Amino acid sequence: MAVTAAGVGVGDGFAEVVTVADYTDDDAVLDAARAAAKRHRPRAILALAEIDVARAAVLRGELNLPGLGTVAATVYRDKVPMKLFARAAGIRVPDFAPATNADEIADFMASHPGRVVVKPRGGSGSTGVYVLDAPEQAADLAGVVSTEPYEVEEFVEGVLHHVDAFRVDGVPVAAVASRYTGQGCLEHWTDAPFGSRTLDTADPLTDRLVQETWRLVDALPSPPTVCVHAEFFVTANGEIVLCEVAARIAGGPIPKMLRQVLGIDPRELWSRVECGLPTDLDTVRRRVRTAPHAAFYGVPPRRGRVLRLPEKPPGVTDFTLHTHVGDEWGDERYERRKSADFLASWVITDTDGVALGEKLHLSAALVSTGFGWELVEHGGGVR
Repeated sequence: MAVTAAGVGVGDGFAEVVTVADYTDDDAVLDAARAAAKRHRPRAILALAEIDVARAAVLRGELNLPGLGTVAATVYRDKVPMKLFARAAGIRVPDFAPATNADEIADFMASHPGRVVVKPRGGSGSTGVYVLDAPEQAADLAGVVSTEPYEVEEFVEGVLHHVDAFRVDGVPVAAVASRYTGQGCLEHWTDAPFGSRTLDTADPLTDRLVQETWRLVDALPSPPTVCVHAEFFVTANGEIVLCEVAARIAGGPIPKMLRQVLGIDPRELWSRVECGLPTDLDTVRRRVRTAPHAAFYGVPPRRGRVLRLPEKPPGVTDFTLHTHVGDEWGDERYERRKSADFLASWVITDTDGVALGEKLHLSAALVSTGFGWELVEHGGGVR
């Protein structure tokens, strides 16, 4: 059975689909799941989205089911205990501190000269993230950091990478290392297209990132069966620094990219594992060792209204439009956009890494120029 938001289709195959009017209401979602559990006696709880990780952990505890528990779910979502566990295991993390008011941010900046990042402790998709250059800017966030738990940390100069890893019954199945383009998930702040591409398995950095990911999984209170989406900075001198990690499948178009590497959509793979269905893990292992290079790319929204849509560029797969002519991104919607809120996204594969990069740049140019916009200045003026 499934619990989902009203108006969201989940496909066929469910014994029952229960809808909730407000899916951001934890109590409503949990109550609906508890009532359904009495009717169906579930053997597993599956959660693929960040919003459901903690909820699923609560239900597993109440129903005595295996999987990520409440302690692990908290550590994997709250960036403060996450970094404490990692640092205790010798994993490099940025200097950081909880932030409940502007003075705490200013005090941190006074003792850590340079840029800092202020972000929600339980956030995802780069929402609610601020980069500050001077302590006096902290006062501007007084009303922000009082609304939910925040943290402040030193800004790490480096290239952002991600590792998507799967472990079953304590045995690693696969770990795919990739590099974000540009500033990674912060690139959407500039309205510029961005994505990520898998690293060459022969690149020594691949093994280093994979090993650091498994060290991180062991450092956190992880169950024997777990999937993670970990993000690391790699500095100019090759140091690997933890950004954050989530105990779930990556969001946005990343699963479509990973399907080219794993030979199966990671959401299907993890659903089968979590639900105890037969899964050919050895085939996945072999595929990862021989798969071509893969990448995803996407075009984020701009402040304004969509007037024209692009066509599918040549040589790409999984080209998807997530918008329509007339779609409006006004001030509030635009400001609340997530890094994975692409208006168009696609996947590219190639056996040659250089050729893959050329295809990425060409396809991004074609899709970007294919969009037509009526742009709006902040506050409503059309330009």
